[in-house]
Amino acid sequence: MPPKKTSPISPPKKISRKSDTNYTDYEDSNNQSSRSRGRVRQPDDEVSVFMAEIKKSFEIFKNQQNVIQITIKDVQNNNNDIIKSMDFISKQYEEMKDKLIKLETERRSHLAYIQSLEIKIDNLETSQKQTSIEIRNLPVQQTETKSDLLNLVKKIGMVTKINIDENNVRDIYRLNKNKAVVAEFSSVLLKEKILNSIKNHNKINKDNKLNTTHLQLRGENKPIYIGELLTQKAKRLFYLARDFKYKNGYEFCWTTHGKIFLRKSAGAQSHRIDSENDLNHLSSPAPPKL
Repeated sequence: MPPKKTSPISPPKKISRKSDTNYTDYEDSNNQSSRSRGRVRQPDDEVSVFMAEIKKSFEIFKNQQNVIQITIKDVQNNNNDIIKSMDFISKQYEEMKDKLIKLETERRSHLAYIQSLEIKIDNLETSQKQTSIEIRNLPVQQTETKSDLLNLVKKIGMVTKINIDENNVRDIYRLNKNKAVVAEFSSVLLKEKILNSIKNHNKINKDNKLNTTHLQLRGENKPIYIGELLTQKAKRLFYLARDFKYKNGYEFCWTTHGKIFLRKSAGAQSHRIDSENDLNHLSSPAPPKL
């Protein structure tokens, strides 16, 4: 069999550079397209991040607002509680105020009632003492008896030229040791006569007013003061009136039937003193006449 012919091996064909060039251009085009597409998406990412941050900020703000709302609600509740407390306190205050006004009214009423009772008691005591006189600055004798005191009263009557019968003396006693002597007579008329006789004697004998030598008592010569027997209230008021007399230039201060009087000068108007307020009114200047 005849041998087969083998065809000669042809050299490999060269790949056209044009194709390479086209491929390279395609690849570069794809790379450029990819880079181009990457640059377009970048602003979208920034917007997304920005929106996310905005959303997060809004969430934080919302949470803060919720906290503020809760705080405001708590404050409102506290304010409501405070308002309720203030209303309660105001109500309590008004009730307490009404009670105080009522108590003050009752206190004034009770005070006025007490003062009226004091006046009644003082008037009753004054009426009981209307027939009595008080002899002050009379020395105490070693063995002093009612008879001794009665004899002294009789001597006073002799010095002042008025007869004092022992039958007209209801009682005579010394209040306490070294205190005044009280003589109670049978009538107010006799008491007034005795006081007037003593007043006339002292007026006539200004340089030798009634004193212990007139009664022949031993010891130092002492003046003897005789006046109406006053109540404790009247005694204190009489003391204040005499003090007022010296401080304000009044000439006369005296008592009649347990009442106290002041007079600026002879012939001037007399003022009856029933309380310390009367002295205050006398000391205050009179308002100018319009």
